[in-house]
This record gives sequence, C-alpha cells and structure tokens, in this order.
Amino acid sequence: MQRRFPASAFEGNPRACGAVINKPCEALWAHTLPPLGEAIMASSATTRWVVLAIVLAMLLVTILLNKKDKSDMFTMIGSDPRTRSHHEHAVEVHAASINRRGVGSARKVGNYSENGAKKGHGKSSDLVMINEEHGVFGMPDLMKAAAEVLGNSGMGSSYKATMACYGTPVVAKRMRGMNKLNKDAFDVEIRRLGRIRHRNILPPLAYHYRKEEKLLVTEFVPKGSLMFMLHGDGGIAHAELDWPTRLKIIKGIGRGLGFLHTELSELELPHGNLKSSNILVSSNHEPLLTDYSLHSFSSTAKSLQGYKSPEVALHQQITPKSDVYCLGVVILEVMTGKYPSQYHNNGIDLVRLAREAVADGKVAELIDPEIVKGGGDVAEMERMVRIAAACVEEDHEVRMEMREAIRSIEAVQL
Repeated sequence: MQRRFPASAFEGNPRACGAVINKPCEALWAHTLPPLGEAIMASSATTRWVVLAIVLAMLLVTILLNKKDKSDMFTMIGSDPRTRSHHEHAVEVHAASINRRGVGSARKVGNYSENGAKKGHGKSSDLVMINEEHGVFGMPDLMKAAAEVLGNSGMGSSYKATMACYGTPVVAKRMRGMNKLNKDAFDVEIRRLGRIRHRNILPPLAYHYRKEEKLLVTEFVPKGSLMFMLHGDGGIAHAELDWPTRLKIIKGIGRGLGFLHTELSELELPHGNLKSSNILVSSNHEPLLTDYSLHSFSSTAKSLQGYKSPEVALHQQITPKSDVYCLGVVILEVMTGKYPSQYHNNGIDLVRLAREAVADGKVAELIDPEIVKGGGDVAEMERMVRIAAACVEEDHEVRMEMREAIRSIEAVQL
C-alpha cells in the first residue's frame, strides 16, 4: 500500500506505532488494553450504576412481557414464527405436545397429565381437545405453528396453521361475542357439536376459552369455500362447477342442514349462520357445513345470520325457518353464479330477481350460462331455481319447512 504520510508526521505522538516509524503496535497495546473482565471491574462507579440500572430495566420488561403472554396468547396466532421474540414462545400452558402419531409427550395419570392439569378442564390458557380421531395437539404446538391469514368475518379472523406434530393443517378461528355461556356450559355445548358425525358437516377439533374471546379449531379443507369456488380465483374453480357438481353440492348442503334440524331440533336456530363462505368443498366436491349452531353461544346474534331473513332483519324474530331462507339464497347463488347483495356490497338482489323471474316465467334467464354450456336438463335447473324462490318467501308463516325443502331438492334430477 502506498504511504500517504512520512515518519516525521508522527513526531510528538508517543502512542503512534506502525511500520512507518518502525514501532510495533502489539507490544504497546498489550500493556494499554486490559482483559475484558478487568475492564468492566475497573470502570468508574457511575458506569457500574448505569449498567445495573439497564439490567434491572431489562428484567422488568421481561417480566411484563411474560405476564402479557399469559393474558393474551391470541396475538401470536398468525404471526411469522421466525420473527417472534423469545418471550412469545415462553407461554405457560397445560397441554401436552405430541408427535405425528398423536401420542402425548407428557405421561398421563388418570385424567391428569404430569404437569397437573386435568384432561380437558385445565386453566384458561389450555387448548381443549374435543375430537382426537386424527391425533391431538396442544397450545404450544399451535402457537409455534407456521400460520397464514385466511380471512376476517363479523366474528373474528381465521388462520391456517401447520404444525409439525399434527398430520394435516388446521384452521384456528378467533371468535368474538361468544360470551353468553360460562366455561362449563360452553364446554358442554361445544363437545356436543364435536360429537356430530355427518359427511356434510365439519365438527370442531378443539377450543380455547377466554371470557372476551374464544378460539375454535377445525380441519383445513384445501379446496376452500363454496364462495371462493363461485367467485374467486379468476373463475378457475368456477369452471369445475358443471350442473352435476352443483346439484351434488346443493343436495349435500340440504342433507347437512336436515341432519342439524333433526339432531338439534330443540334449538331455535339449528344452524344460524349459513352462507357460501361457511360451506367448504372437499376434493370430491362434497360440501361441509361450518360455523353452525353458534347462536346459543353468542350475545351478538346479528353477526351470526349469514343471509338475514326478513323476520330477523326487521323484527329480530328467530325461527328454524330462518335457516330455510338462508338455504334459498345459497341455492340462488349456486344456480346464478352471482354474489347476493346481502353478503357482498357489489352483489345483486337475488331474492328480488328470483321472485320476478318466477312471476314473469323467465327463470331460465337467471341460470349461470356456465351450467347450461356444460349440458344437462334445463327444466330441472329451472325447477331448482323455483325451489330456491319458495325458500326465500318473505312471510315465514308461508315459507316451507326444512323437511319440505329437502324433499323438493332431492327430487331434482340430472
């Protein structure tokens, strides 16, 4: 390297060293720089107090953050696990972490695990499993899972979570306004829903109870919702929905609703939140109803009605026929391929169009051209639209019962 300064430039500087002035630096600095530990001990009293104050401040922040974790674990769901700070992983929960086969890592003693939590009835920080057919997982597994936001609704946000300990992804839904029942009553009712077994109903897997907000966990269905298939993905999924597929979906929705109205007949609203976004579609186009029978849990019933029937919207009057109305709107959405205005700001008043089309004898004009293009009996398609129009009858006294609606749907042929 070219020398920029002559040796004379460093005269009068006793600490200067280097090849320019033929003075080695190592010897000099070996005597002027003490070891790290000695340097800390030799620091001034003021510096020591400053260091002590910083340490105490860090301890205080850590304590506060850990306290926050115990009171608000929901904030971690949906965040990138790679960007979480250490305190976000240090959540005290009483739920066993498990391996892929669903075997708990904590040894069970009767109804209790080694950490002292009663199985299914631990502290408020527990994740309570109510369906263990495909394995079990705990809150730590869910909190550490890679997650992505699926969407938001009137009741809260939904996240897809993929856990290393569980074979398939799950959906975690943060549910607000579900504070009508205390913890024991909530547990009884949600376990009842977890015992439901029907090919067109998706039961919950687990729940987390907190007074202000609940967490419901269900299986993730890769194909997504009926709403997405009808209106999303630039029409790619829409192309799959020929007449046989749509008829299969409509009949499956009817069968699932019929089962709920039979098994939960004592409820004033057996489903209560039927809309295309709450109907998932399996790989073989079998519909799966979700977010059902939550009316008895919620103190804000307005957010539960998917497509509000006139008696609910105008008079807050709830009857089992409110589900029939919602079924009619879903059928119209499937048959026309259009958004209903009750669900989407840019949608169309499908109920009014259906009534006018039936009255004017122009039902065929309502049918999605994609269905007709794929072939099929147009008369049977028109028949399905008329059934939907009967389901959305404004007067609930005149509107058909659920059983009658299902019988009419089952009678439609390809």
